[in-house]
Amino acid sequence: MGFGVITLILMGVVLLTIQQVRTMEVVTKRVVDLRTPTAHASLMMLNGINHSLASLRGWILLGEEKFKAERSIAWEQQVDPSLKLMHELAPNWTYPENKTRLKSIEEEINHFKAVQQKIEDIAQTPENFPARKILFNQAEPLEKSIVTAVSKMIKLSVNGKINPNNKRQVEILANIETTTSLALERADEFLLSGKEEFKTESLENWKRNAEYLKTLKEIENNLSKEQLNHFKTIENGLNQFGPLLEEIIRIRSGEEWNQANHLLKIEAAPAAFRIKEILNEMTAVQEQLLESDVEEISSKTHFLIVLLVALFFSAALISGVLAANISRSVSEPLLEICKLADELAHGNYNEKRLPVTSGNELGTLSHSFNQLLDRLQKEKSESKK
Repeated sequence: MGFGVITLILMGVVLLTIQQVRTMEVVTKRVVDLRTPTAHASLMMLNGINHSLASLRGWILLGEEKFKAERSIAWEQQVDPSLKLMHELAPNWTYPENKTRLKSIEEEINHFKAVQQKIEDIAQTPENFPARKILFNQAEPLEKSIVTAVSKMIKLSVNGKINPNNKRQVEILANIETTTSLALERADEFLLSGKEEFKTESLENWKRNAEYLKTLKEIENNLSKEQLNHFKTIENGLNQFGPLLEEIIRIRSGEEWNQANHLLKIEAAPAAFRIKEILNEMTAVQEQLLESDVEEISSKTHFLIVLLVALFFSAALISGVLAANISRSVSEPLLEICKLADELAHGNYNEKRLPVTSGNELGTLSHSFNQLLDRLQKEKSESKK
């Protein structure tokens, strides 16, 4: 029984230890296989978002192919793998709200990816600068046509008979030529720099141009037939040139003068910011859960240490008590047998007998010794007769 009790105590200690270690193993596995990979995936996605945005800005500014390649790498090696990893981990997430956040992230990433591709496609094309496209494709050819017609009119006026009307006409035509060219030139400088003084000068020259045209129209009756044809060309050209000039200035004055930058500002950057916000929320939750798991591991470890120490001393105490009882239960009967054997050696065959209190080996020995005493005493009694 004594050894059985000690064995049961040892078994209990081992089972308790196994149970606590198993609990710690579950928590540790959750940290290693769930919490840490989720935090890593969130960080990798954030890095990928920033990497792709930086590469896209480099492509917009410099137009070098390496930035397109870098943006592609950011998606292939960071953003897409991190999203895939999150989907694999999501079924085991213990915080349901993060699953909803993952759906929002996926929607935002799809939108973000499409906008980035749109920006990349338009960034280095004429369509990226609509005002510049109008200037080069429409305004400049129209300005050249107007200047050519003005030059022909001036040439006709100079070749004709010189009089005050001709002189006045040449001056007006020269002013129209100058103000038209300056208006376009300053508009071009405004496109490049965005400085308000160039915008102001362009509009002022165009305003003076309109006044010169009005003055020229007042002396229209003095023009020859050939001059009148050129005048109609100039008038029609200026009527088209004015709205184009105003449109160029209007576009450059707004935020849409650079389509790629505009899309980056109103769509790509806000989408990236929304993704970062959601990821930060997820990361904050994961950090809290990770901290909670680490605290649980620490608590379980401390509890296991305390339990093992308590069980160690308890087992030692119980083992000591049991050992003392077992030793006493063996030594006391043996001492009684030795004492009785000593009396027997001195020829003392009194009626004293050993108590038989158990059926174990000591009990059998006591019983056999008592039988020996009984036999010896009987033989002694018979010999006296």
